[in-house]
Amino acid sequence: MTACPSPILDLPEFDLGLDLPSLTRPIAQVLDIDCNPSQRKDLYKQEAVRWLAKHGYIKEANAVEHCGTSFVRVRCPEGHTKLTRMHCKREFCPTCGVIGSREHKKRVTRARDRVMWAPILGYMVFTLPESISSSNIAKDVLNDLSKAGNAIVTSNFNTSGGFVRWHFNGDNVGKLQIHLNVLFPIEGTNGIGKIDNLKLTKIKKDWTDFVNEYFKLSLKNAVSHYGFAATARKKYHKLKYVLRPVTNDFQFYTLSDLDKKYILSLRRWHNTRWFGELRNNKYKKFLTEKGINPTACVDGDPHLSKVCPVCGGKFRFEGVIYKGDIHMHGLRWFDNDTLVDYEIFAKLKKGG
Repeated sequence: MTACPSPILDLPEFDLGLDLPSLTRPIAQVLDIDCNPSQRKDLYKQEAVRWLAKHGYIKEANAVEHCGTSFVRVRCPEGHTKLTRMHCKREFCPTCGVIGSREHKKRVTRARDRVMWAPILGYMVFTLPESISSSNIAKDVLNDLSKAGNAIVTSNFNTSGGFVRWHFNGDNVGKLQIHLNVLFPIEGTNGIGKIDNLKLTKIKKDWTDFVNEYFKLSLKNAVSHYGFAATARKKYHKLKYVLRPVTNDFQFYTLSDLDKKYILSLRRWHNTRWFGELRNNKYKKFLTEKGINPTACVDGDPHLSKVCPVCGGKFRFEGVIYKGDIHMHGLRWFDNDTLVDYEIFAKLKKGG
């Protein structure tokens, strides 16, 4: 087994087969290049590594550079083998920071176990004045605002809990547009998630009053929006949307250096926060008492499951292996991030 490549010393050059000028200008100015998605991804990766290393983020640059180049090997007691690709988990990474990435899928799969049982998923968006939403809001302030959004939802809806998650970009490129999302089950309904205007007015007033008091402002209205999802397809779509990367690779590159550094400062800060009966230390008991398997989606995911689908044995960690050292004999790709032996592959393809 060979260890991962050594940390970056000299920044690599990617030969994309493109006749491009020096990429010292903002990447937004070279988006009209004629290249396929793979080439564009390599271009984003090159720019990310260069910027990170230039500004002293060597560990981050190394993580992005080697994202997806190693695999974790596990084996069950019966000898069935699975290898899963390792990712850097940085949401500005051109691999991890896109909708549908492995990291995005992990967040969605884990959240499905907690909320998809509900007949209705309510959805609130709490916004801030542009002067605040475009600034580098301190983490403790974000935490206070999260608690306020949580409290407003809890006091106005029949919900057992949910989660809050910040998005740091909106439709405008080149600047931050920080806003809070809250997704929560609504119980005790007849399948309709609509609320009357009186309640909607109260929610908006609650948020406006909090923002005015917290930031010493005199806003007439701090904008908030309410929506809901009542079908499995719409609930799943809403879950994927709220759990999308907080900023994608393109949005990240169009930000100023100051805002890029702000996004990097949030690296180990917990953005997705569960509340109520669905918080981390309570949801399994809460769902079990409802007759719901709290890990059904995770257990059924070939990438996340710790149990062999063939014999039911628990997988045991064997080591990390660089992709160039993998011997493909007896293995097949289940998807781009998962290699399994023939028996597991056949079982998974049969839906087992």
